[in-house]
Amino acid sequence: MATYTEDQISRYLHHIGYKQDVNRHFVEDPLGLLARIQILQMARVPFESLSLHYSKHRTLSLDLEDLFTKVVDRGKGGYCMEVNAFFATVLRSLGYTLFSTGGRVRGEVGYRGWDHMVNIVTVNSQCYLVDVGFGTNGATHPVPLQHGHEFPTVLPTQGRLEYRSIDAYTDPSQRIWVYSVRQNEQAPWREMYCFGELEFISGDFEVMNMRTSSAPQSFFVQSVMCMQTILDDGQQSPVGKMILHRDYVKKQVEGGSEIVEKLESEPQRVEALKKYFDIVLTEEEQKGIRGLASELKDKSRHA
Repeated sequence: MATYTEDQISRYLHHIGYKQDVNRHFVEDPLGLLARIQILQMARVPFESLSLHYSKHRTLSLDLEDLFTKVVDRGKGGYCMEVNAFFATVLRSLGYTLFSTGGRVRGEVGYRGWDHMVNIVTVNSQCYLVDVGFGTNGATHPVPLQHGHEFPTVLPTQGRLEYRSIDAYTDPSQRIWVYSVRQNEQAPWREMYCFGELEFISGDFEVMNMRTSSAPQSFFVQSVMCMQTILDDGQQSPVGKMILHRDYVKKQVEGGSEIVEKLESEPQRVEALKKYFDIVLTEEEQKGIRGLASELKDKSRHA
């Protein structure tokens, strides 16, 4: 399987702010290293849909070198298949054993088809769900594949894994892993997505990527979105999320939510991407959104 070079891994670790001896950390505490680079990745590499709006081509490449350039050289991120494919290659380059598989996200009327990607990483004979591409409701650390396992994400939100059937199945004996969240201990559980343990190959993800990045009804096609995890002052634990969605920037911290900026024009949104996410769009990229439904029209000019 493809890996990144030592120089590329060194540049990536610098990009996310990892400052320890990675080889020694891997030998002494591989699970601790996995958890550490996962949270640093989620705090530095955004979950975003920008290239579907701010580009002329409006396509998303899963080529590993293209992903490295996008993430490390350009300081961008991507949606699930981009950031999870990239992170899988980083982990494999560090010496981890893993495979990638598909997931089905649950929508308002039930589960959709294969439209998500996760990684299954084995550490000391235990398999873990590692997903750096599920936005505000994603797990922020490796989650052991154990039925009924409950865990914190960004407090007070909690996550849960179950191995069971889903309502879409006609054969009740079929089982799959179901990832659910609840906003606090009193809130009801909501199913987010399900995934199995069958390894998907690159061709599977190419098919999934084509549909998810081009279908008019796709959330990513419809919405300009960018999100990062916020860490505590010691850069150790997740405490919130910074979210740009369409025409606002919102900060969620420890259960609270605040709109920090309303966006009324394209120049303002481009500046917000730089201000809150350190993403700088080229002039050509900025022109790419012109004429799209997702373009922010300057209301003051039409008043």
